[in-house]
Amino acid sequence: METVTASLLALIHKITGGLLVMAGFVVLPMPIPLGLIMIALGLAMLAPYFSAVQALVRTIRRKSPVVNDAMVKFKQKCPRVIQITIEKTNPDMTPPMVED
Repeated sequence: METVTASLLALIHKITGGLLVMAGFVVLPMPIPLGLIMIALGLAMLAPYFSAVQALVRTIRRKSPVVNDAMVKFKQKCPRVIQITIEKTNPDMTPPMVED
């Protein structure tokens, strides 16, 4: 029963994260930065499940020390799944090489 619940939760995260990213791009031109917030939340929800999203977040953190510092600062206040994602997207960490 736990695996079904975990799979369902992962599916809900993926759908919600994808919808947030898409909706964020739609409202991005608005003067209020709501689109950026929605995109950031969507990427945070997708990052635990997709290595490409982890690489994107890692690049954003590498290019923006303000974003990186904020993630490090609030890491301990976040749920464990978000803490793991913050660790996985550490810009100082070299991602593992995939062998073919």
